Amino acid sequence: MSSRSSPEAGTPAQSALLTLAIICGAQFLVVIDAVVLMVAGPALAHAFGASERDLQWVFNAYALAFGGLLLFAGRTGDRLGHRRVFVAGALVFALSSLIGAFSQSMAMLIAARTLQGVGAALLAATSLALLTLHFPAGPSRLRALGLFASSATVGVASGTLLGGLLTNYFGWSSVLLINVPLGLAMAWATTRVGGRSEARTVTVPGMDWAGAATATLGFGALTLGVADLAAPTPVAFRLLALAAGLLAAFVVIELRSTAPLLDLKVFNVRQVAAGNALIFVHSAGPLVTLFFGSLYFQQVRGMGPLETGLLFLPMALASVAGARFAPAIMDRFAARLVSPLGFALMGVSSLILSWLPAAPEPFVAVSAFALAIGGFGSSLSFVCLTDVATSSVKPGEAGMVSGLVNTSLQMGGASILATILAVAAAVASAPLDIHASAFTTAAVILLAGAVAGLLLLTGKSGR
Repeated sequence: MSSRSSPEAGTPAQSALLTLAIICGAQFLVVIDAVVLMVAGPALAHAFGASERDLQWVFNAYALAFGGLLLFAGRTGDRLGHRRVFVAGALVFALSSLIGAFSQSMAMLIAARTLQGVGAALLAATSLALLTLHFPAGPSRLRALGLFASSATVGVASGTLLGGLLTNYFGWSSVLLINVPLGLAMAWATTRVGGRSEARTVTVPGMDWAGAATATLGFGALTLGVADLAAPTPVAFRLLALAAGLLAAFVVIELRSTAPLLDLKVFNVRQVAAGNALIFVHSAGPLVTLFFGSLYFQQVRGMGPLETGLLFLPMALASVAGARFAPAIMDRFAARLVSPLGFALMGVSSLILSWLPAAPEPFVAVSAFALAIGGFGSSLSFVCLTDVATSSVKPGEAGMVSGLVNTSLQMGGASILATILAVAAAVASAPLDIHASAFTTAAVILLAGAVAGLLLLTGKSGR
């Protein structure tokens, strides 16, 4: 394309396209990094002598820092400039990946993953803002948003296979080392690309430090408390009480703040409240399948990382198909039907996977079928719920609600995984029984989510 200004964006067309490529690359990197280590889980357990609970925190440390800081990172971008914060996020992400790859202990790796979550939050929170800056409302933004969403789907789709390939041939540390050149390249490219000045784009009265602290610490204490319920102790109950107090304080702070991280009035919109609640539960499908499925296929069935990644390929391809067909399905059916269908498919998938420990051969064919219907249902329900949660708000609230959707997804993933791990450990002791209990619990949660969607969602999906 020529370098003439885009009629909608008012910025050079080539600059806008390069910015979009960088944004989509960041979205891909953030999503794939949450998935790629799943396949490397058994290799990590062998390298550090880690338990399943230790492995859980390799993933939860990333998810908690990421989800807890999304709203605050977005506000920082409004104040300091989204491009500047994006570059900082890319550099933090690259540095933390380098530290994680050379970790000498599980504690060091978890600390690196926490820092990596901070970088991911800075990237994710400012990516959508940069897209909006370069592609104002109109057909060009819709096309850009489509590519932005597709990059996340491709990240999920390729994460398991890439994780298997890297772990099998180069070891678990390679899944982190690959982030270093990619993060540095994104930071450099962002500083070189032109575009509209961000000075005075948004006037922010101040930083809601108290809100950011109470939200992040509250969700962290909640997940720690839930994880410790597998073997209840006084510490677990104190953590839950602390979480309740911190999250209650967060609500009070947001109600009184002149520049809240989250305007709680947004929950007066039924679709926003219901959509985010169901997105919170949604992670019982893909995250639990990836976490427990990777461990089952490798530790119980004796498959290698590469074989495991290939076995997850049907889930990946079905996820892409679900995202591709979701808009057409949403045009024909109401959200209260589309979202429950996706949840039901994930629930059936989890039920089938819960039977695998006792299933005769060929378990590969049964696994592939279960993973495929789960992947399709996951994309179908998530696209629908994201549309529901963002289509009914005022234009000035779009960025805040987008941050809320990401927060619901990340915090839901950490909390649901901790809950299912606690339940599985409480009702079973043998590895086969733990995996069966985990998938059964996930199925119950997902089928309950399908019923909740029928009751809570109304009308078309906003399209």
